Amino acid sequence: MNTLVSANASYHFAQHTRRITRLAIISAIVAVLSVGAIVLDTLGAVPSSLRGLGIIGYLVGIIAFVVLLPMLILSYQYSRGGLWIDEEGARVRFPGEKIQEITWSEARFAVNEGEEYLQISKGKEGLGHIFSDTRYIRLHLEGLTPEQRERATAAIAQHCEMRHPARFTLATLLNNKGETIARGRLYLFERELVCAENRGEKRVFFSAPLAKLTSIRQRDPFHVGKLEFEAFSLRYAGSYYVIMLGYETTLSGNIGTSSHWSVTGYASNWIEALNVKA
Repeated sequence: MNTLVSANASYHFAQHTRRITRLAIISAIVAVLSVGAIVLDTLGAVPSSLRGLGIIGYLVGIIAFVVLLPMLILSYQYSRGGLWIDEEGARVRFPGEKIQEITWSEARFAVNEGEEYLQISKGKEGLGHIFSDTRYIRLHLEGLTPEQRERATAAIAQHCEMRHPARFTLATLLNNKGETIARGRLYLFERELVCAENRGEKRVFFSAPLAKLTSIRQRDPFHVGKLEFEAFSLRYAGSYYVIMLGYETTLSGNIGTSSHWSVTGYASNWIEALNVKA
């Protein structure tokens, strides 16, 4: 056991908090300057060549306020959030999400997707997870500084196995009729293939020892618009799964929601990797 790592530790999302604080400060400064410009223009204390400065200040001030308000709300939420690790288990409180908890007696293993994945994904799909047989919790390590991540993963490793996937991608899990079951996370470990729900209830659909996978074969591709997504199928424990290597990202905004499909891999690469490790 690493004696430098406390058995009871808390980690606030310092990386995200710094970014939010920086934006909040910049927005506040711009808002104050805009108010000053409006006041000076109203009092006629600006040269005639700068008349209309108040209008510009008003417009810029609105933009600054629109940015500042959500930053202040997020700052408050982040001040209450964090990752807590103790002798009983792990707990995560992240803005916009319900509190997540898992006990070490329930946990099977933890996953760190790695710094390279963090850079590629920009943290949008989370970094770091703890899995049980039926569900997982998202640790949101992307919100921590590199130093915090190192300490947190070391603390978790004292209680359960910390795995690093040989292959990982986002995918869409389908049934044998081609109907969508869920948007998922697909992990290939040394001796196991794990497929879990990426959103929603964070269910684990299967944790399959590679030696027990059968009927691994490539399927006809699926199409969404002009995009083509390769797929493969497999059997495990009497169930049939179709994994499409494409993923739909849904974005919510002030004017509604939009979605974007991305190719996330190639069936031949996954089939080859599964056969080599089986």
